[in-house]
Amino acid sequence: MKISILLPSRGNAGSTRSTMRVGNELLARGHDVRIFYREDQRGLRSRVRKAYIKLRYGLDHDWLLKFNGRSFRYSKLISNDFSSDELIISMCARTTLDMWGLPEENGIKILYCRGAEPDKWEQMLKTWRLPIYKIAISSRLAEMIARETNQPVVGIVRNGVDTREYFSSVPDSQRDGVGSIFRWSKVKGPESIIEIMQILGRQLPRVPRYLFSNGKKPKGIHGVNFKRLPTLEEARRIYSSCRVWFLASLSEGCPSPLLEAMACGCAVVSTDCGGPSDIIENGVNGFLVEVGDTETMVDKIVLLYNDEQLENKCVQMR
Repeated sequence: MKISILLPSRGNAGSTRSTMRVGNELLARGHDVRIFYREDQRGLRSRVRKAYIKLRYGLDHDWLLKFNGRSFRYSKLISNDFSSDELIISMCARTTLDMWGLPEENGIKILYCRGAEPDKWEQMLKTWRLPIYKIAISSRLAEMIARETNQPVVGIVRNGVDTREYFSSVPDSQRDGVGSIFRWSKVKGPESIIEIMQILGRQLPRVPRYLFSNGKKPKGIHGVNFKRLPTLEEARRIYSSCRVWFLASLSEGCPSPLLEAMACGCAVVSTDCGGPSDIIENGVNGFLVEVGDTETMVDKIVLLYNDEQLENKCVQMR
């Protein structure tokens, strides 16, 4: 098959990474895969930040550099670039509108919805209602699309985890921490993460706390081991150093950090924010709590940390 995938940008986002990996798997199976990424004119501040990250952290965090196929930058899609028989798969509301602007004879158009976009809600609903094929990354998202559009979702394609990359890499005697991944985006719950880490510092004062992020270290989290843009090996070691890993997002499609943490042997606690309910069976292999309920989140983290038998049960029920 000929397949073109449309991304909103390139860089270090988790969605870019998972797209790169899926693209490489499809290439390995003999398909002709291309990735198109949107790149609008950026302001001076954005360009300076991008240049700083390249100089400070190198190019390893631009996931498209690890894609084995061809990738193309675009600001507007050109119809001559697409044939009538190829699959064109869009990953967000903006790229779906770009795809919809192509002539009808250009490709088989598919929206792969990887998460709700609260900051672009009306635009997102507009794209959901287009008469094109739709797949979703979680059952919760598929239900939402069907409810909002009265149109079927043809399938659910969740994220996966490569256990050759994510596995327990430290002795059990060194697994003694609590960790999370930090993003400045509002939908990732940065304020809740900071609050949870502060409370854990008081309730579990001798327990190491870990955060890694693609952005700067947040203020107000004293005593937390923080790593910006870790390598794969560093991320694996951070996961493996934790007994409990938590996610405090307001909304998620299918969060890779939960899968990665579980593959590395962590017990997990997450907000019930969409995709995590496809991963966690509450009370069986982890815990789900209501979005924004930091008190219950802390209670479940502390419960797992202090109850080794319960922790081991959750880890084993994968």
